[in-house]
Amino acid sequence: MIYFLILFNFIIGQVITDHSFNSSRSIALAGATVSNPGIIESVFSNPANLSNSKQSSFVVGHTVYYEQDFLDYNYCSILYKPTRKTNLALTIQKLGTKTRGSNQAQDLLSSEQSITLSQGFALLEDRNSSLRLGYNINYLILKQGRTAGTLGDGSNGLAGSKITTIGIDAGILATLREKIMMGIFMKNINSPSIGRTGASYYLPRKMNIGFSYIPISTLITSFNYERVLSTETNQFQFGIEYKIHKFFTLRSGIQMKPNKIGFGFMASINNNSSLSYGFITDPILPLTHNIEIGLMF
Repeated sequence: MIYFLILFNFIIGQVITDHSFNSSRSIALAGATVSNPGIIESVFSNPANLSNSKQSSFVVGHTVYYEQDFLDYNYCSILYKPTRKTNLALTIQKLGTKTRGSNQAQDLLSSEQSITLSQGFALLEDRNSSLRLGYNINYLILKQGRTAGTLGDGSNGLAGSKITTIGIDAGILATLREKIMMGIFMKNINSPSIGRTGASYYLPRKMNIGFSYIPISTLITSFNYERVLSTETNQFQFGIEYKIHKFFTLRSGIQMKPNKIGFGFMASINNNSSLSYGFITDPILPLTHNIEIGLMF
């Protein structure tokens, strides 16, 4: 039964870049990151904030969904900032689902990959406010393993397949006096489809709207509304990020519909490197865990 529930979760959000919980921050804050996306993590939740980065950076992370070793998700992202106003980010994401306990290529059930080019722009920036725009161009690759066939051993089953498409995301981030932030993120605004003619599937278009309030410099509170367009699916997320020490930050969040609770932390080894961990619950399935390492240079 548990395997059926896990597979159902990924069927409704098959391409991994449509999943709300990517980075350690988004998992710990239960997805409330549209108006509080961090810097390099912005490629996942709102690329508009990439223009706020002061230097180049790199992040690599590993996630195990629902404590199942055959559902592991890996990602790495590098942000290159050659000048004060120029920034480019390249991100690679991969989710692989295999037969449990097997490492053989022929036992691959499915593999999802995304190669993303991101950029952010500061349209307005003064002492009191700022307005930033950003975009993602995603090259999406979906691989399906061969079927078992009527004999169950794959000898007379269908061959594996590979399908690709391109999706475009856009984000806006506005700030007022460094106290109030509002973010809007649109996923797959070009309505990309995956599959062949007559059997194609349009990837979900998703809209996220978020508000963040910073009462003091060490505390950020965030609220996020998420909706999959053309459906009745609405989700509400709330997150808190508290900087206990300049080298240690606690994170926690909650999501409604379905109810999930996230928790995590970020430990800065020095001013240029950090280690993050986050987990999130599920009403039925086991925990999802993430560990992430970040570098600034």
